[in-house]
Amino acid sequence: MMLTVLSAKNRLHASLIHLVYCAVIAFIVVLVVFGVWYPGELAAAAGVTDIFLLLLLVDICLGPLLTLVVFNKAKQELARDLLIIFLFQLTALVGGIYTVFIARPVYVVFAVDRFELVYANDLTREDLLQATYREYQSVPLWGPKWIAAMAPDSAQERQDMLFKALGEGRDLAQTPQYYQPYETAKPRIREKIYPLARLKEFNSQADPMLIELLSRYSLEPSFYGFIPLESEVLDLVVVINNQTAEVEEVVKLKPWHY
Repeated sequence: MMLTVLSAKNRLHASLIHLVYCAVIAFIVVLVVFGVWYPGELAAAAGVTDIFLLLLLVDICLGPLLTLVVFNKAKQELARDLLIIFLFQLTALVGGIYTVFIARPVYVVFAVDRFELVYANDLTREDLLQATYREYQSVPLWGPKWIAAMAPDSAQERQDMLFKALGEGRDLAQTPQYYQPYETAKPRIREKIYPLARLKEFNSQADPMLIELLSRYSLEPSFYGFIPLESEVLDLVVVINNQTAEVEEVVKLKPWHY
């Protein structure tokens, strides 16, 4: 009886230690994923939050549970069993991290009259090498950059881009050849800013987020506006300073009717 109780305590102790290590690793991973690769509301725009956290939760819980089942100091195969659990968890974790890494947003591109979220797997190596600016010939590793894309002047180039958009689903925002620094596009950006009050047309006027946003900028409403941010999963609102064209924040509100 005493041995059974000790065995149960040992299993629980080993499982709790395993859980603590898993929680620490998970915390670091969450900081990188949601603090660097998918900052702020861009995680919602990319649709990564729910599925990644679910995978991480399963990975965190499953390892300690398996340890609770197999742990027995008297077992000769204990080291082998724990190694298998470790490798299983490591494989699942690396696979999940790799998936969100290759699909991470790398650029928020101002194109024509809106921002568009561009992901790492949207751009091929050949695309990047066509970039006029050397800094855009590779994708950033540590978080998305805010840039702009200038539509081509040539009628032939515009026609080619139209066919590419229709055939491949790749528009101006996915064409590094036309990328340029955000600063150079500020005059064009200022021309496309909408008044914040227009958000009332697309969102419930009782929406707490809308009320809070309008209240926050109520002292100088003419100084701020918004430009839509288009993404594959959820379109957002980018609050812009009318004078400087600098980005103030990204908000989870509807920028248009849908």
